[in-house]
Amino acid sequence: MLFSKVELLDREKHKDLRWRCLKGSCPQSCCLVPDRTFVVVDEVVSLSRHFPIVINIELDDEGKEQKLLCAYFRLKEDNKGCIYLRDGFGCLIEEEKPYTCKQYPFFIKGGYLAMDFTCPGFSQWEGERIWEQDFVNPHFEQDFYAYSLRIENSKAKTEEFLDSLFRLELVVGGRISYEGVEVSFNIVNEERLMNFAVSNIKFVR
Repeated sequence: MLFSKVELLDREKHKDLRWRCLKGSCPQSCCLVPDRTFVVVDEVVSLSRHFPIVINIELDDEGKEQKLLCAYFRLKEDNKGCIYLRDGFGCLIEEEKPYTCKQYPFFIKGGYLAMDFTCPGFSQWEGERIWEQDFVNPHFEQDFYAYSLRIENSKAKTEEFLDSLFRLELVVGGRISYEGVEVSFNIVNEERLMNFAVSNIKFVR
Protein backbone atom coordinates (compact mmCIF):
# COMPACT_ATOMS: atom_id res chain seq x y z
CA MET A 1 0.00 0.00 0.00
CA LEU A 2 1.22 3.49 -0.81
CA PHE A 3 2.13 5.67 2.17
CA SER A 4 2.51 2.73 4.55
CA LYS A 5 6.21 3.54 5.15
CA VAL A 6 6.40 7.29 5.64
CA GLU A 7 9.40 9.07 7.17
CA LEU A 8 10.23 12.73 7.65
CA LEU A 9 13.31 13.83 5.74
CA ASP A 10 16.28 13.91 8.13
CA ARG A 11 19.67 15.41 7.33
CA GLU A 12 21.72 12.87 9.30
CA LYS A 13 19.64 9.74 8.84
CA HIS A 14 19.23 10.21 5.08
CA LYS A 15 22.57 11.85 4.25
CA ASP A 16 23.50 9.09 1.77
CA LEU A 17 20.01 8.51 0.40
CA ARG A 18 19.39 8.64 -3.35
CA TRP A 19 16.25 8.41 -5.48
CA ARG A 20 15.33 7.76 -9.10
CA CYS A 21 12.08 6.93 -10.85
CA LEU A 22 12.16 3.33 -12.10
CA LYS A 23 9.41 4.08 -14.65
CA GLY A 24 8.56 0.98 -16.72
CA SER A 25 10.71 -1.31 -14.58
CA CYS A 26 9.06 -0.30 -11.31
CA PRO A 27 7.58 -3.36 -9.52
CA GLN A 28 5.21 -1.17 -7.49
CA SER A 29 4.44 1.79 -9.70
CA CYS A 30 2.45 4.59 -8.11
CA CYS A 31 0.75 4.89 -11.51
CA LEU A 32 -0.65 1.36 -11.16
CA VAL A 33 -2.16 1.54 -7.69
CA PRO A 34 -4.66 4.40 -7.18
CA ASP A 35 -7.84 5.01 -9.13
CA ARG A 36 -8.07 8.65 -8.07
CA THR A 37 -6.24 11.46 -6.33
CA PHE A 38 -7.32 14.65 -4.62
CA VAL A 39 -6.56 17.90 -6.44
CA VAL A 40 -6.65 21.60 -5.64
CA VAL A 41 -8.70 24.25 -7.38
CA ASP A 42 -5.70 25.68 -9.25
CA GLU A 43 -5.43 22.42 -11.22
CA VAL A 44 -9.04 21.93 -12.26
CA VAL A 45 -8.92 23.61 -15.68
CA SER A 46 -5.78 21.81 -16.91
CA LEU A 47 -6.67 18.42 -15.41
CA SER A 48 -10.24 18.43 -16.76
CA ARG A 49 -8.75 17.94 -20.23
CA HIS A 50 -7.46 14.53 -19.15
CA PHE A 51 -9.52 13.30 -16.17
CA PRO A 52 -13.06 13.43 -14.81
CA ILE A 53 -13.10 15.88 -11.87
CA VAL A 54 -15.69 15.17 -9.15
CA ILE A 55 -16.40 16.17 -5.58
CA ASN A 56 -16.18 13.53 -2.86
CA ILE A 57 -17.38 13.83 0.72
CA GLU A 58 -15.31 11.68 3.06
CA LEU A 59 -14.47 11.36 6.75
CA ASP A 60 -11.01 12.27 8.00
CA ASP A 61 -9.11 10.42 10.75
CA GLU A 62 -11.12 12.26 13.41
CA GLY A 63 -14.47 11.39 11.83
CA LYS A 64 -14.98 14.93 10.54
CA GLU A 65 -16.66 15.36 7.17
CA GLN A 66 -14.48 16.88 4.48
CA LYS A 67 -15.16 17.85 0.89
CA LEU A 68 -12.49 16.90 -1.66
CA LEU A 69 -11.92 17.67 -5.31
CA CYS A 70 -10.81 14.42 -6.94
CA ALA A 71 -9.45 13.45 -10.34
CA TYR A 72 -10.45 9.93 -11.36
CA PHE A 73 -7.76 8.24 -13.40
CA ARG A 74 -8.79 6.71 -16.70
CA LEU A 75 -7.59 3.14 -16.32
CA LYS A 76 -6.42 0.92 -19.16
CA GLU A 77 -8.74 -1.85 -20.33
CA ASP A 78 -6.95 -4.37 -18.09
CA ASN A 79 -7.38 -1.92 -15.16
CA LYS A 80 -3.62 -1.96 -14.68
CA GLY A 81 -2.48 1.59 -14.60
CA CYS A 82 -3.40 4.99 -15.91
CA ILE A 83 -3.90 5.18 -19.68
CA TYR A 84 -1.28 7.92 -19.79
CA LEU A 85 1.43 5.57 -18.50
CA ARG A 86 3.58 4.17 -21.30
CA ASP A 87 5.80 1.17 -20.59
CA GLY A 88 9.48 2.05 -20.55
CA PHE A 89 8.75 5.76 -20.92
CA GLY A 90 6.61 6.98 -18.07
CA CYS A 91 3.86 9.59 -18.05
CA LEU A 92 2.67 11.00 -21.39
CA ILE A 93 1.24 14.14 -19.78
CA GLU A 94 4.21 14.95 -17.58
CA GLU A 95 3.63 18.70 -17.61
CA GLU A 96 -0.11 18.46 -16.88
CA LYS A 97 -0.39 15.55 -14.49
CA PRO A 98 -1.78 16.21 -10.97
CA TYR A 99 0.40 17.93 -8.38
CA THR A 100 0.11 14.82 -6.22
CA CYS A 101 1.71 12.79 -9.00
CA LYS A 102 4.42 15.39 -9.53
CA GLN A 103 5.38 15.52 -5.86
CA TYR A 104 5.41 11.76 -5.26
CA PRO A 105 7.19 10.13 -3.40
CA PHE A 106 7.88 13.40 -1.56
CA PHE A 107 5.20 15.40 0.23
CA ILE A 108 4.64 17.73 3.17
CA LYS A 109 3.52 16.24 6.46
CA GLY A 110 2.91 18.50 9.44
CA GLY A 111 4.87 21.28 7.78
CA TYR A 112 7.93 19.10 7.10
CA LEU A 113 9.14 17.34 3.97
CA ALA A 114 8.44 13.60 4.12
CA MET A 115 9.01 10.57 1.88
CA ASP A 116 7.03 7.44 1.11
CA PHE A 117 9.46 4.54 1.32
CA THR A 118 7.01 2.13 -0.28
CA CYS A 119 8.44 3.66 -3.47
CA PRO A 120 11.28 1.32 -4.59
CA GLY A 121 13.21 4.18 -6.18
CA PHE A 122 15.09 4.94 -2.95
CA SER A 123 18.56 3.48 -2.41
CA GLN A 124 22.08 4.43 -1.34
CA TRP A 125 23.65 3.45 -4.65
CA GLU A 126 21.55 4.62 -7.62
CA GLY A 127 19.88 7.88 -8.49
CA GLU A 128 20.45 11.48 -7.49
CA ARG A 129 21.51 12.39 -3.97
CA ILE A 130 18.68 13.94 -1.98
CA TRP A 131 21.13 15.98 0.10
CA GLU A 132 23.94 18.16 -1.18
CA GLN A 133 25.90 18.86 1.98
CA ASP A 134 23.49 20.74 4.25
CA PHE A 135 20.87 21.53 1.61
CA VAL A 136 18.23 19.56 -0.28
CA ASN A 137 19.29 18.84 -3.86
CA PRO A 138 17.86 21.71 -6.02
CA HIS A 139 16.41 19.09 -8.40
CA PHE A 140 14.17 17.65 -5.69
CA GLU A 141 13.35 21.07 -4.30
CA GLN A 142 12.24 22.38 -7.69
CA ASP A 143 10.57 19.31 -9.19
CA PHE A 144 8.98 17.73 -6.09
CA TYR A 145 8.96 19.96 -3.03
CA ALA A 146 7.61 22.91 -5.04
CA TYR A 147 4.45 20.97 -5.91
CA SER A 148 4.00 19.90 -2.30
CA LEU A 149 4.03 23.58 -1.35
CA ARG A 150 1.49 24.39 -4.06
CA ILE A 151 -0.86 21.77 -2.62
CA GLU A 152 -0.42 23.05 0.93
CA ASN A 153 -0.89 26.68 -0.07
CA SER A 154 -4.03 25.91 -2.10
CA LYS A 155 -5.87 23.77 0.44
CA ALA A 156 -7.71 26.65 2.14
CA LYS A 157 -8.60 28.17 -1.23
CA THR A 158 -9.96 24.82 -2.43
CA GLU A 159 -12.04 24.34 0.72
CA GLU A 160 -13.52 27.81 0.31
CA PHE A 161 -14.29 27.09 -3.35
CA LEU A 162 -16.11 23.84 -2.50
CA ASP A 163 -18.04 25.44 0.34
CA SER A 164 -19.21 28.14 -2.08
CA LEU A 165 -20.44 25.55 -4.59
CA PHE A 166 -22.51 23.78 -1.94
CA ARG A 167 -23.77 27.05 -0.44
CA LEU A 168 -24.99 28.18 -3.88
CA GLU A 169 -26.61 24.76 -4.41
CA LEU A 170 -24.63 24.12 -7.59
CA VAL A 171 -23.63 20.58 -6.60
CA VAL A 172 -25.72 17.51 -7.41
CA GLY A 173 -25.20 13.83 -6.71
CA GLY A 174 -24.41 11.27 -9.37
CA ARG A 175 -23.83 7.54 -9.66
CA ILE A 176 -22.28 5.24 -12.21
CA SER A 177 -22.09 1.46 -12.43
CA TYR A 178 -18.83 -0.02 -13.76
CA GLU A 179 -18.34 -3.78 -13.96
CA GLY A 180 -20.92 -4.32 -11.25
CA VAL A 181 -19.48 -1.72 -8.88
CA GLU A 182 -21.60 1.30 -7.96
CA VAL A 183 -19.66 4.55 -7.62
CA SER A 184 -21.30 7.61 -6.07
CA PHE A 185 -19.94 11.12 -6.49
CA ASN A 186 -20.91 14.79 -6.63
CA ILE A 187 -20.57 17.05 -9.65
CA VAL A 188 -21.38 20.65 -10.55
CA ASN A 189 -24.74 21.01 -12.28
CA GLU A 190 -23.79 22.86 -15.46
CA GLU A 191 -27.27 24.24 -16.09
CA ARG A 192 -27.49 25.74 -12.59
CA LEU A 193 -23.95 27.09 -12.92
CA MET A 194 -24.71 28.80 -16.23
CA ASN A 195 -27.96 30.25 -14.89
CA PHE A 196 -26.11 31.56 -11.85
CA ALA A 197 -23.38 33.06 -14.01
CA VAL A 198 -25.84 34.76 -16.36
CA SER A 199 -27.90 36.19 -13.48
CA ASN A 200 -24.77 37.67 -11.87
CA ILE A 201 -23.13 39.18 -14.95
CA LYS A 202 -22.80 42.94 -14.76
CA PHE A 203 -22.91 44.60 -18.18
CA VAL A 204 -20.63 47.61 -18.54
CA ARG A 205 -21.46 50.20 -21.20
